[in-house]
Amino acid sequence: MDTDGTSLAEVLDAADTAFAVTDQRCRVRWLNRFMAELLELTPDQCIDRSLPALLVGAPDGPQDGVVLSQRSGADGHRWLEVRCSQLNDGLLYRVVDVSRWRERSVDPVERDEWQKALIRMADEDPLTGLLNRRALTRELERQLALGGRGALLLLDLDNFKDINDLRGHPAGDRVMCTLANVLRDRLGDGHVLGRLGGDEFAVVLADTDETTAVRVADRLRNAVATLPVTGTRTTVSAGVAGFQSGESWQAVLANADLALYASKDAGRNRVTVYEQGHYTDTAMRVTVLDRVRTALADGGLALHAMPMVKLGSNRVVGHELLLRLEDGKEPRLGPGEFLPAAERSDLVLDIDRWVVGTAIDALVAHPYPGLRFNVNVSGRTLEDKDFGGFVLDRLAAAGVAPGRLGFEITETAAVTNLSAARSLSQQLRASGCRISLDDFGAGFGSFVHLKQLPITGVKIDGEFVRGIDYGSRDTVLVQGIVDIARGLGLSVVAEWVERASQVDALARLGVRVAQGFHLGKPEPLTELLARPHGTWMRRPRLMRGADDVSLDAPVSENTP
Repeated sequence: MDTDGTSLAEVLDAADTAFAVTDQRCRVRWLNRFMAELLELTPDQCIDRSLPALLVGAPDGPQDGVVLSQRSGADGHRWLEVRCSQLNDGLLYRVVDVSRWRERSVDPVERDEWQKALIRMADEDPLTGLLNRRALTRELERQLALGGRGALLLLDLDNFKDINDLRGHPAGDRVMCTLANVLRDRLGDGHVLGRLGGDEFAVVLADTDETTAVRVADRLRNAVATLPVTGTRTTVSAGVAGFQSGESWQAVLANADLALYASKDAGRNRVTVYEQGHYTDTAMRVTVLDRVRTALADGGLALHAMPMVKLGSNRVVGHELLLRLEDGKEPRLGPGEFLPAAERSDLVLDIDRWVVGTAIDALVAHPYPGLRFNVNVSGRTLEDKDFGGFVLDRLAAAGVAPGRLGFEITETAAVTNLSAARSLSQQLRASGCRISLDDFGAGFGSFVHLKQLPITGVKIDGEFVRGIDYGSRDTVLVQGIVDIARGLGLSVVAEWVERASQVDALARLGVRVAQGFHLGKPEPLTELLARPHGTWMRRPRLMRGADDVSLDAPVSENTP
């Protein structure tokens, strides 16, 4: 305090320069009156809030002379120069309004036009005209600063990539604009709607509880479902996260995103409210992914070979390669515990390539025509446009006959990525590789897919084989599959054969090749290849009973 009794805080409050002090994470610890006025909040409301979120464009670390364009009032605009410098263990922000000298030499009419353009550039999504991510973040942070309760709603168009792939990006842009108009019309006044990017939209619902937010989300979801914007039914998935004072905008957005992910994972076209379990599931998935990623790099993955047996002669005609995690860590994880997490990330692309590369290396080391492998292709890998070229290049470089390597694509993955499945199948089959539709019969319109996909065989879904020896309806369905496949020149393999009576029933229906624990248990590929040449083609010993099956069942493939 100086001699006339005026404190430093009073001086700074009277200044025409805005000051703020934050911690290293840019959360406000102190600010003067002018900074609070720029943010259109009270000083108390600004404490602990993110300054770069409230003042969009402000740096999140030391930087000189950043000039921002900011909306002022309903139609106004101003230029702000922001400086950020290190201050002990925090950051000092200084903001000066430089509008007068920047606009001094500009014609007033021209100035009004480019001010409006700058506001649009700063706050609006250029495609849809909705608020952009930065403006939405600012609004969410403002609501948190005001101390109110509310909810954040995220909406994501289901299977939007298919629209872009099948109809082109201009059609995708038209879909985005149509959705934006529908959401704007159905949402009504009082809520803030924007586009986060891609096919994801967000709504900041002030003074709204989660129950009401779910009703809003369902109203929007149902409105979208009635629009034939692509010639087919269009749906959105939604995630809701409530918020209240004391939370950060990053945490609220992360919670809503986890809820949205849960909606996608549960089958899409639904609304999910965030729960703590969503975070727990995600944390576990991240931990599993780190473990699998390390195993892939350090040799902790292994392949097991399951024989496919010709029923008439008991001769092994090939092996399906199944992925196992053998990194020596606890708890031990089966394929059903680590592959779904990998399938949702790009890690599965590297896994599928490792499986193919390992299979080809084994075929090179054992150049016997009778040794043939099938590997599984994940739905994500179908979208990898370079995968087919990778396979063919590896086969050519290794000098392996393409017919010794087969690929299995689940019917569900093929239907979800029909165009990609058709393209990969055509490329691999044209080079001599075998292509099978796995889990056949599990989806709607299964027989239609036989016409659309250039495959060489089908593997009957195990659900149809399970009761085949009980005279159930499965007998009729399997007979139909066999007859149609044979008429189209396709091979047929039955899965989940666990007892001798199933073998007899399948043989009567014309099934010639099958696999399952009764016909041969998976064994490490290294052990199979260590046996003398020729013994690979012999049927392994039969399982002694149901107790043997339970030790390793169910057998999961290297893709979910």
